[in-house]
Amino acid sequence: MNGIYLSRTNLDAAFDDNGQQVKPLMARLTGNVAGVEKLFDRCGWKAVSYSDTSPMLFKLLTAGISGFDNNHTGGDSSG
Repeated sequence: MNGIYLSRTNLDAAFDDNGQQVKPLMARLTGNVAGVEKLFDRCGWKAVSYSDTSPMLFKLLTAGISGFDNNHTGGDSSG
């Protein structure tokens, strides 16, 4: 079973009042992480591993956020 775990505080801080992502969203991904990454990619998101010491911790990014791969070929980037 796949899981996506977010902190409410981090979720609020990652988006502005207009719903635009302004900084990376930290998330813990469990289960079939490669499958979840493919799903994010199709939706215009990128999951970037945050730490070698915590392999399930990721930064979730949309286009326009520092660290997003400009060669991204997934779906739209409306976030």
